[in-house]
Amino acid sequence: MAQPPQKIRRYRRPQPDDSALRRLRLTRQLSLEEVGAALHTSASVIHRHETVPNAVDWKWAMAYARLYDVDPADVMFGGERPKVPIVGYIGAGAQILPIDDFPKGSGLDEVPCPSGLNPQRTVAAIVRGSSMEPAIPDGWRVFYSRDPEQDVNGVVGKLCVVKLAEGPTMLKQVRRGVTAGRFNLISTNAVLLEDQTLEWASPVRAMQAPE
Repeated sequence: MAQPPQKIRRYRRPQPDDSALRRLRLTRQLSLEEVGAALHTSASVIHRHETVPNAVDWKWAMAYARLYDVDPADVMFGGERPKVPIVGYIGAGAQILPIDDFPKGSGLDEVPCPSGLNPQRTVAAIVRGSSMEPAIPDGWRVFYSRDPEQDVNGVVGKLCVVKLAEGPTMLKQVRRGVTAGRFNLISTNAVLLEDQTLEWASPVRAMQAPE
């Protein structure tokens, strides 16, 4: 008996008015159903993400980025590198300018957000002084989350932007202190600060040389 002819799949070409997310799918010749299956969701959810502005949050952007092997910014912003605010200058010694003493979303200037970081949660500070050299020279930018770690104990061993209780904001390597709940703050070329109480701490997620 003759076999029925196989159905030929036809793929629509990306159009100029398609969203960045839809273009990523169409250029890979994937259906809504195939992407939905790969991400363990429905085709209707994929369709909504592709057609409703701001429907994709960072968690979904990361999932699409892994599937399509692209940067999350390509998912959320169509490949245009988003910018984040520079909220101050920072060093391992005394603070030079207030950190984040600006209206939310603004700062001294703006710089492109490093790949893989959520631009909606990331801010930058410019390093001043030689206290962290040679690892972090003067003028470099450090990027960290605007939302500090809820459990300060979770940042032990990490380079962080830290806010001392009733004190300045600094760039320090965090170690456990002698007293429970307190921390030793280390930098390459500055005096060790022992047994400090921290108001908050946010790990450095990326570093960038000045242009």
